[in-house]
Parts: sequence; structure tokens; C-alpha cells
Amino acid sequence: MLLTCPNCETIFRVDSQNLNADGQTVRCSVCSHVWFALPPKAGGSRPKKPKRATSGGSRGLGVLLIVLAVLGALSGGVIHQRVAVTAYLPGLIPGFALIGMTIRSDTDDLAVIDLKASHTGDTLRLSGSLQNNSDFNAHAADLLVTVAATDGTIINEQTIAPDDQIIKAGGSTPFFVQLSVEKADEAAVTVVPIAKRITR
Repeated sequence: MLLTCPNCETIFRVDSQNLNADGQTVRCSVCSHVWFALPPKAGGSRPKKPKRATSGGSRGLGVLLIVLAVLGALSGGVIHQRVAVTAYLPGLIPGFALIGMTIRSDTDDLAVIDLKASHTGDTLRLSGSLQNNSDFNAHAADLLVTVAATDGTIINEQTIAPDDQIIKAGGSTPFFVQLSVEKADEAAVTVVPIAKRITR
């Protein structure tokens, strides 16, 4: 064991068996200072603990959890925004249908524009466009065409599909229909987009 004189700081090598178990008075041979020295504690000086190597298993588990969290968030986003996603990737529609998730047109951002009607005999020709007012591509909705008399009686009603299935952001798609209408002299024509389930 090593002893250090508290006065002159000289270091001495002493056999620990030469010291009493309760300690004893010792004298420095250099400066003659006297002090009470205690033997080392049982077990002596403990060797330093070897540093534990970081286990690859816990690190791999952390990476796996992060990957799963990212995949979960991505899947949740795709499911929540499936209408917009399938407007860009229509091939995903059968996959969503397979897991029981429907795709419907978002009629809030669709508007009927440029509506024109002409009546010849008992035939009413109706044309116009369905415009997408959103910043993203959208599914074209089916259109409910209703011809009603002035008293509110429905003369003819038909559901039609516009020319294109997908409408680009800010774009439009035309539609045309011919209806058989006997009393079309004074009739009101309405064309409304309807949110019908999309299957392709």
C-alpha cells in the first residue's frame, strides 16, 4: 500500500500487513512528521468496472420503434387523405375497397360552370363543365340533373358522369346529356354534383 505524508507529501510504500487492523501512528522519515495511518479497507482498492459495451439489441430496438412509428404515421396520413391520394394514384382504389374503405368525391371543391341548355321538340340538350376549385387533383363526381316544372313537379331526373374521372387542380371536365322532356317550355334545370362511391 502507499502512504503519503500529509506534511511534506512524500510517498512511501508500506506492506499493509505491517499496520494494525485499527490503524497506528507512523512517522515520516523525511520531515519527522507523525500522523495516524489506517490500513486499506477490506478488499483493497477495487478495480475499475469495465465499461459495458452498448448492446446492439437495445439500439436495434430503438431504431425498429422509430421505423414503426414513421410507418404508422405515414399509413395514417394515407388513410386519412385517401381521396386526395387516389386522385393521383387511382390504382390504389381497389386496395382501399378491399380493406373496406370507400372513396367518395369531395363535392365541396367542385362546381358546375358554363351550363347551357337548348330545347328542340321534346328533347332537352344540356352541356357544361364540372370545375375543380381545389389546389389538388380531385375525383370527378357524378352529376344529378333535375328538370322540374314551375310548380316543383319533377319532369325528368337523371344521373350522369362527366367526361373525365380525374380533374386536375384548378381544371374542369365537360359533360353533355340529352333528356326527353315533354313540357320543357317553362322548366327549371338544376345540375348538382353528388358524392357517390368511386369504384374502378
